[in-house]
Amino acid sequence: MTTSAGKPLAVIAGYGEGLGEALKKTFENDDYHVVTISRSGGMILADTTDANEVNRAFAQISVLHGTPDVVICNTAMLTIERFFSTTSVRFEETWRSSVMSVFNVAQAVIPMMIKQGSGTLLVTGATAGIRGSKNFSAFSSAKFALRGLSQSLAREFQPQRIHVAHVIVDGILWSPRSHERFPALQRENAIEPNDAASIYLSLAKQPASAWTLEMDIRPYNEAF
Repeated sequence: MTTSAGKPLAVIAGYGEGLGEALKKTFENDDYHVVTISRSGGMILADTTDANEVNRAFAQISVLHGTPDVVICNTAMLTIERFFSTTSVRFEETWRSSVMSVFNVAQAVIPMMIKQGSGTLLVTGATAGIRGSKNFSAFSSAKFALRGLSQSLAREFQPQRIHVAHVIVDGILWSPRSHERFPALQRENAIEPNDAASIYLSLAKQPASAWTLEMDIRPYNEAF
């Protein structure tokens, strides 16, 4: 939907440093009006694992800006730990952050997009969604489920002109936080957030006769 400022509307759920910031800048540079949602630091504060908070957030967006043309789900909790060190609480939190968040966002926004006649839902996945590695039991199971959810949504709603695409991020996105978590990481071995964001923008601009369901991105020197 074109906003009152004459711009298409993009919403980033799970906004934060790194990819979230890059997505906001990239879409704004392409003349989108961007609204961000996060637990802290977003334009709208909401816990995406809570359906009531997500519904409230999108109701607020609808009143202030209209129906989003593009919604990006960038929510996740990266859990890397041995299986017997993973508590049931942590396991469920990891799942809820990735899967329940997208479920809630999709339930809130897809009906709006159907009424509008079009829309794009972009979901951030990971290599863990296609390969379960050691110490990734919580994260990988969540990302596998997220991939399945994305595929199902695409098949159900694509005939109604809703483009759902799953982006497999195969590598570490560069940010001060990732460098702090992985001190040996060199920038040339990481994914530049601005470069990744440009891929999301290209997906959002795909013509309806040539939609992509899934795309993987990785640095040139990443083994796969």
